[in-house]
Amino acid sequence: MNKRDFYEKAAKGLAASTRLYGVNAVVHVENKDDIWFWQQLLSKYRPGRYKFKPATLNEKGNLTTGCTQCLKYKDFLSSRFFICIDSDLRYLLEEELAAEKGILQTYAYSWENHCAFASKLQTTFDYLVKKEKRFDFDSFLRQYSQITYRPFLLMLYHERENKGTFKRDKFRQCITLQYEQGDEQDNGFSFLQRMAHRLTTATEQEADCHFNFETEKAYYAPFGLHETNTYLYVRGHCLYNALHTIGSKLCENTGIDFEQNILKSALALEQYEEIIHIKTHIQKLQALH
Repeated sequence: MNKRDFYEKAAKGLAASTRLYGVNAVVHVENKDDIWFWQQLLSKYRPGRYKFKPATLNEKGNLTTGCTQCLKYKDFLSSRFFICIDSDLRYLLEEELAAEKGILQTYAYSWENHCAFASKLQTTFDYLVKKEKRFDFDSFLRQYSQITYRPFLLMLYHERENKGTFKRDKFRQCITLQYEQGDEQDNGFSFLQRMAHRLTTATEQEADCHFNFETEKAYYAPFGLHETNTYLYVRGHCLYNALHTIGSKLCENTGIDFEQNILKSALALEQYEEIIHIKTHIQKLQALH
């Protein structure tokens, strides 16, 4: 059996297993950590019973996780078996991922970025921590976005045109910072300065006469990417880890678990474009047979 036939047969089997599980649909996600996110959105916008699969067998008989594994089923999805994946850079690089064909995506880089939505983070932090510790997450994430915006556009340009060396791995390295003492002070000033220095150093060698900042800015504006919200589109794991370490330090001796009580508090449904996109596309699943 060739690879395509294997996944077509597997998809039919997974769709048929809804009867075995007593559910409306089987949903393949990238790994078990994603279930928390997609469960909330599906229960809100497509109420029903779901069986989440964080891994399935590949064509070699190995249990396999991840986005690549999910996308192996992309031509064989239905209303009873569909996939939910992180967008990564696929949305911005215009890879075809259609809800009408059974593919739901995060629009932000990943579910972790949705946890970082600034006003939700600030409101929850202020409510729980009260005046014991002060930190302006709105300011931190706005500055984070301003610092990363131009390098991020340069990286997207190099990825899209397959030019230059400042591609996703180099950008990721620049925004992957370890916590240093004092990062939680002055609204993350030290952290932001270190990240800005890394990005400046990494991009100053990339003088590319074909990269036009204003052109790229206009190109990506219709996608929803702006200087104020770049934090929603950078690699979510890097952002999430940074917030987790800073927030955990702020919550020391308060009895509050920053990750569970604040980062992973209820999603800010309906409050910003990227999460509204998900709602709209969940509703488009109805077109599937």
